[in-house]
Amino acid sequence: MHIVFVHTPMATVSLSERESFWRNFDIRYHATHPGLKPMKNDLWELPHWMTWLAGVLIQEGFDSLEAMDLYASECTMKGIDNAKMGETIRRYQGDIYLFSPMTPNLPFALQIADLIKHIYPNSLIIFGGVVATPLHKEIAQHPSIDFVVFGRGELALPALLKALSKGEGPEFIGNLSFKLPDGRIHTSHFEYPWVPVNEIALPKVDLFDRSVGDDIRYLRQVYALGCPYRCSFCTIQTIGRKADYFALDRVISEIASYRNHYGSHHNIYFGDETFTVNKSRTLDICSALKNDGTIRYDIQTRLNCLEDSEVLDTLKSSGCSWVEIGIETVNQDSQNIHKQKVKLKEIENTLARVQDSGLATCAFLVNGFPDQTPDDMKHSIEYTCGLIDRGLLQASYLFGLVPYPGSDLFSKPEQFGMELLHKDFRYYHEELPPVYKTAHADPDDIYKVFLFGISALTETMGKTSKVLNYSHQSSDIEYGKFWSGPHV
Repeated sequence: MHIVFVHTPMATVSLSERESFWRNFDIRYHATHPGLKPMKNDLWELPHWMTWLAGVLIQEGFDSLEAMDLYASECTMKGIDNAKMGETIRRYQGDIYLFSPMTPNLPFALQIADLIKHIYPNSLIIFGGVVATPLHKEIAQHPSIDFVVFGRGELALPALLKALSKGEGPEFIGNLSFKLPDGRIHTSHFEYPWVPVNEIALPKVDLFDRSVGDDIRYLRQVYALGCPYRCSFCTIQTIGRKADYFALDRVISEIASYRNHYGSHHNIYFGDETFTVNKSRTLDICSALKNDGTIRYDIQTRLNCLEDSEVLDTLKSSGCSWVEIGIETVNQDSQNIHKQKVKLKEIENTLARVQDSGLATCAFLVNGFPDQTPDDMKHSIEYTCGLIDRGLLQASYLFGLVPYPGSDLFSKPEQFGMELLHKDFRYYHEELPPVYKTAHADPDDIYKVFLFGISALTETMGKTSKVLNYSHQSSDIEYGKFWSGPHV
């Protein structure tokens, strides 16, 4: 049984406003990451689900595996080029094709599935992941989809493949939706318990050729799965609400393996939703990273999880380069509705403490919360620009709010004062006009503020920072060029 992992392409969305934004952002990012190499191609990061599940499958005896990386393939909002895609698919003949798309590239994944079925009609196509989980019954209805694994797949996927290899029916496997011969959708009556993270097989680090190391921004690593907070816009259902921590020696060993294969120059990006939520655990991993002494890394966390000075000092001394903070909006009423326990009156004091520890900070800013007027949205952007001007932030992302399937905003939009206009998932994209309207704003109103925000942040980040050290930067780097390629 030969298994092909499919990395679905993402349509390029061209915004002229983004070109200068990402150039100025990139200059500041490089200033905090000495030795960072620009990407040759725009893979951005390894698809972690592939190396992870590949390790699980190898442990279960399925060792004929390869990855079909289509992420940077030419793809527009209208769809894929069937002729070119068909040529690629013919180079990857498999018995099983595994997909784990995100929301905006789900339609392209379905098109590719149709092509695979046309070229290899006897193959089986299995979907899973963050968008397939909440939509498992709908996706299972698609003619080219044989099975949808919902939730975590460490037990369900091997069980399904073993049943298929023995010619057995899948009716008694958990976490599964599929079509019956009469067209009805069968959904499992039970779900498997989640596997404790330290019982999950080691990833297959070398699933991709080592040359892919030239195409990525950083190496993603996970210390803990799970986040105790519930945000209205988050699709947390595939990792859970309680953090489950990997053993320290495993984390350090995995980092070493990835760097050995893809390049020791690579920075590590910890993908934990809230890296600093548990003080003792944070100090433990920082100690392990400091003892290694070769690893520079970035983290993401929440504002209310950055209040301890010991944690901040330890992050800095252990090699942390960049802290990404989910601020989203500086409207306290919106924080109370859409996030938990974030008190914005402490924002400047907290950022000052982070700054005093020598850590570079970057905010996640989201435009378009349904309880806000356009003026409220604009205020968040202008306030964030002021934080950058004062050196309390070094940079900020800005994305449009998207009610992704799996989030509370998608499942019960009316409770948030939001009306979804359609479910054409191609347009559920953070760079495009919103797919909803509110009592305070229509899509055009919200999008105008979004474009204003990109321009305002571009101008602010284009100023020379008194905090950052630009001395090691090369004059021949084409900063921001990565945005010309498809990625999210």
